[in-house]
Amino acid sequence: MAIEKLDSEVYSYGNNRQFEATKLWFPNGHVSEEPVTILRVNPPADHRYRRALHDIDHSWTVLEDEETGQQFEMGLANTDADFSGGVDLEESTFSSSLSSNPGNAVEFAENAASHPARPRLYVASPGNGKSSYWTPAEQRHIKSTGRFTDETGKPLPTIAALARILRQADLPVTRISTNSAGGAYATALMSALPEGQLTHAYMKSRPNISDHPARLLWGAAVVVGDILDDRRHARQSRDPWRLTEDRVKAAKENLPRLYGDDAENEARRMPEATKTHGLKKMHTDLLALSHGQTYGQVNPAAKDTGLALRRQPDALLTYHFPTGDRLYNNRTDIERFMEQVRQLGGLAARHNVQALIVPGTHRDHTAYPTMRWSMEAYAFSR
Repeated sequence: MAIEKLDSEVYSYGNNRQFEATKLWFPNGHVSEEPVTILRVNPPADHRYRRALHDIDHSWTVLEDEETGQQFEMGLANTDADFSGGVDLEESTFSSSLSSNPGNAVEFAENAASHPARPRLYVASPGNGKSSYWTPAEQRHIKSTGRFTDETGKPLPTIAALARILRQADLPVTRISTNSAGGAYATALMSALPEGQLTHAYMKSRPNISDHPARLLWGAAVVVGDILDDRRHARQSRDPWRLTEDRVKAAKENLPRLYGDDAENEARRMPEATKTHGLKKMHTDLLALSHGQTYGQVNPAAKDTGLALRRQPDALLTYHFPTGDRLYNNRTDIERFMEQVRQLGGLAARHNVQALIVPGTHRDHTAYPTMRWSMEAYAFSR
């Protein structure tokens, strides 16, 4: 059954005063659905947003795993918050990083400001910014399977390296919030974190739900579709916090270490990544993230999620599936994914996993950040 939503509803949904969604969950041990209303949250205080930008600029760094030499670019916001309850992790997606894209710094600062009582950590995922890319063996594995854990169920070595870095830096991740590909990496990270450490996870547009055999054509369609969607959202959105060129330009003035006159010198002082962003990386990413359920096979995202829930059995996991997202094909694939998660995740899945099906598209969080904050607030308050 294909997901059908009117174009006008998809592109204007984020303007609503509250958000009507369809919730998939397991109240009776099988996939059930019911309507749910997500209340719009108040925007963050502007001074908290500016404080988050200041924190990001001063905390931006690259940390290296002593065991493997793999490194990760990171930034921390809300540094004046209480760290005793752990930190919120925001893992980047596709080609995103703080060092290469000021828009990511703006979005991260906004997201952090919406939870001012919690420290929030940004990590540039493998191959982005100054984060190391997957090793050649890892690349072969993810291209052929779409999984970010190995055949024995262990997280890939680069993900395990990130977990060690977080422990060494005394940054216990207790909540996770990601978009798109970041959800694939974060799901694997859940398996590498100390057992029972995670309490909540919110994942928007998690890939590897549907299988896309024409992988490169699918990837091109996603990229072109995102460009068209961004234009439509820009015309439709009435969200005052939406990402605009003027907003990015204003933010850069508060990020001199990252983007100012001294940024080039600062970057030279940082260690270089072992791999750089390029066509080879994009090709590998597209092949990896286009895998999904095929006939008679278990969904790779469901496999990784089942392993994650066994490691984090008390974590409340919320998926956000926009109806106009090209990362997956249809509602049936989402339901099959949820059913496999139920089977693989055991009691943890039956009690703790929900999916929200709502109008929208892959990148609507840039035009409707208030909607995204509202969905995240729902996920974190469960």
